[in-house]
Amino acid sequence: MTIRIEPTEFTSEGETLRGHFVLPEGEGAFSGICKFHGLPGSSDQVSGVATRLAEAGFAVLTFDFRGFRSSEGLFSLAGEIKDAQAAIKHFIASGHISPEWIGIYAPSYGATVAVMEAITNRLITAVALRAPVYDPLAFAQSPLIPTAIEELLRMKPNEIHGLTDPTIREEVLEGMIRDAKKFNAMNEIHKLAPTPLFIITGDADKGIDVAGVTRLFDAAKEPKEIVVVPGANHNLTNPVAYEKTMTAIIEWFTNQFIEGDYLGI
Repeated sequence: MTIRIEPTEFTSEGETLRGHFVLPEGEGAFSGICKFHGLPGSSDQVSGVATRLAEAGFAVLTFDFRGFRSSEGLFSLAGEIKDAQAAIKHFIASGHISPEWIGIYAPSYGATVAVMEAITNRLITAVALRAPVYDPLAFAQSPLIPTAIEELLRMKPNEIHGLTDPTIREEVLEGMIRDAKKFNAMNEIHKLAPTPLFIITGDADKGIDVAGVTRLFDAAKEPKEIVVVPGANHNLTNPVAYEKTMTAIIEWFTNQFIEGDYLGI
């Protein structure tokens, strides 16, 4: 299916956030899926799952949270949660979708943002998490984080704003811990029901272990589903595991759309 890509921008607490609508052929309103990226997530937020979902008939909004790449501001988990609220409002106001069917797709660190938005916004119809950071507090306190940031600064210094400044970097790291004590998917995910939840992860993911993801799944209430993909690592570099993961995500969202009996306009 041919897709359309439209640049877009919106504001969140005075910061301009930039992204794209990835749209199916034809005129909407479509069923919509908002994508919340990870930390830092790919510099290409259009290719991959966003394109695959649009090809399946969903309108997708994908954007950079504050402090990342083309968007303004500095990163914080609390800020990302505000950004998520603004993104959903922008998506609805765009006219591309009907507010009767809005899903969220969130990999990795975006999972907590997705959970926090969905438990407070009952317009959200379905939530899919891939390789979710199941405990953002433990994640923020991990000794691997400073090492990962140093690697990021060496390889892609422009992915996250301000980290080249040691003072800002320290403030960001302290903020991650502070925010994770307040906004933690492990503690909040039980409030998501009755919104359907799908979690997919890989047994070759060295950073986000299956046991921890399973604990997050167990903390959620029905309706819920979990899939563990053999050979899938965090960045889905195995082509077979990538295809299995993409297919499972698209099929789950499609099934939720059909079961919701939403016919569109």
